[in-house]
Amino acid sequence: MQAEEKLVTNMLYGLAAGNSSKLTEIARSLEEEITIKKTVERLSRGLQKFKGNSVIQENYLKTVQEYIDNTTIYPIDNSDVAKPYSVAMESLHKIHDGSTGEITNGYMTLEITALTHKTKVALPVYEHVYSASEENFISEDEEVLKGLRFLSKRFGHGGIRVMDRGYDANVYIRYFVQNKEHFIIRMKKNRVVKHNGKSVGIEELASRYKGKCVMKCTLQGEEVYCKVTEIPIQLPAFGKQQFYLVVVSGFGKNPMLLLTNCRSSDSRFCVAIAKMYLLRWRIEDHFRFKKQQYDFENFRVRRLNAIRTLHQLVTLLTGYLALLTQHAGTAISCILRQAARSIPKSRKRPPKKLFHYELAAGLARLLRKTSANLMVHFPPMRRRPNDTQLLLFSYSDWVRTVNS
Repeated sequence: MQAEEKLVTNMLYGLAAGNSSKLTEIARSLEEEITIKKTVERLSRGLQKFKGNSVIQENYLKTVQEYIDNTTIYPIDNSDVAKPYSVAMESLHKIHDGSTGEITNGYMTLEITALTHKTKVALPVYEHVYSASEENFISEDEEVLKGLRFLSKRFGHGGIRVMDRGYDANVYIRYFVQNKEHFIIRMKKNRVVKHNGKSVGIEELASRYKGKCVMKCTLQGEEVYCKVTEIPIQLPAFGKQQFYLVVVSGFGKNPMLLLTNCRSSDSRFCVAIAKMYLLRWRIEDHFRFKKQQYDFENFRVRRLNAIRTLHQLVTLLTGYLALLTQHAGTAISCILRQAARSIPKSRKRPPKKLFHYELAAGLARLLRKTSANLMVHFPPMRRRPNDTQLLLFSYSDWVRTVNS
C-alpha cells in the first residue's frame, strides 16, 4: 500500500471511529502497535506533505455524479474556522466568528453542495479552505469565482445556484449571466432597481405588491402562511437584461427579497423559487454537522496544507454518510441506526430525526466494538504496472466494508 493511500485509509477510519478531528483521537481509534505519539507524528507528517487532493476529490465526484443533473439545486456559502487561541498556525487571519459574532483568528471555507432529488440531502461537491494572509490570495470574490468555475467545468451550466445576501454583488450576477446559468440570490435592502423604466428602491417596490400566491411554511416550529409575488425588474449595471424580484411577506418581520433569472409560465412559479431558496439552509446543516459530529474546529495541525487535507477528508466522510441517507431501508443503514440506538442511556444519543447524526454515531459504535485490525476492513490496494494514478477505495467498497 502506498503511503498516501495508507494515510487516507487511516484518516477516514479514525475520523469515523473517533468522531473527532484531533489526531490523538484518530490515533487511538487506529490502535496501532506503537505509541500514540508516534502515530500522531506520522499522521501529521502525512497531512503536511499530502498531494493527492485532486485525485481523491475526483474519485468522490464520480460517485456522486449519478445524483446530479440539470435540475439540481446548488447551495453555495462560506463558513469560518475559528482558532481564537492559536498563534503558531500558518496564515492565520482575522475573521468574523459566526458563532460568537466576534472578530478572531481563523480561516474561511467556501463550500458548494448539491441537493439530492429524493431527500434533499446536501452532497458536498466543492470545498476550499483559504486565508487572506496567504501569499497568492487575491480577494474573497476571486475565491468564490474559483468555486463557481469549478462547478461549471465539472457539472456543466445546468441546475440552479442558490446564494445568501452576502453574495448580492454584480460580480457574481455577471458571471451567471455570461455563462447562462440560473441563480437565486437573496438581495440586500439598499439595492436600486428599474421597474417599468423608472429607478426605484427595492424595499419601496416590494411594498407596492401584497402577494398573489400563498405559501405555507414552518417558522420556529410554527406553521405560517406567507404571501409571494414576482416582479419583473432590471438592474442598472445590466442594461435591459430581464430579472425577477420574488417578494416573500410573512416569513419574518421584513419581506424576503430574492433575485432570480429563472422563469416559467406557471403562475405559482414564484412559490417554487421561494421554496428552493429556503432549501439553502441545508448547507448550514452541513456546516453544523462537521463542527458538531467531528469537532472540526478543534483540530491541532498547524500547516495550511494539513488543514486543507484534513478538511477535505472530513467533508468526504460527511459526503459518504449523505449518500447512505439515500438508501434508508438498506441493510447497512438499518444496522448503523440500530447501533446508534443501542448507545447506553448514560451517553448522549442522537435524535432519530437527525439521520446524519444517527448514521455517524452508529458507524463509530460499530468500529469501536470490532476486535479486528484496521486492514481487515480495507482490502489491500496495489498499483498495476505502469499505473501512476493514486488508487483509493471507492464508495461501493466502503459500503461493503462497513456492511461486513
